[in-house]
Amino acid sequence: MKKNRPIKEIEKDLEKAKLRFLEVFRHGDGAITDYDLMMGYDADFYLNRCPMLAGHIIYYRKELIEATKNGIQMDLFL
Repeated sequence: MKKNRPIKEIEKDLEKAKLRFLEVFRHGDGAITDYDLMMGYDADFYLNRCPMLAGHIIYYRKELIEATKNGIQMDLFL
């Protein structure tokens, strides 16, 4: 059974995934670790051949939609 995660946590993960995608898109191989480059996983791999970074964004976006499908309850006490 899948555990429901807090909406704030999902939003944080979605934002991190977007930022990572943009970082690799803008900086190319400069945003990839030396180890990944040595193993043959360059920016083209992550953006085009195996769009894993885009997949993370899609996954978190779907998770957020599912978590908020019945609306978001406002925090009463901050």
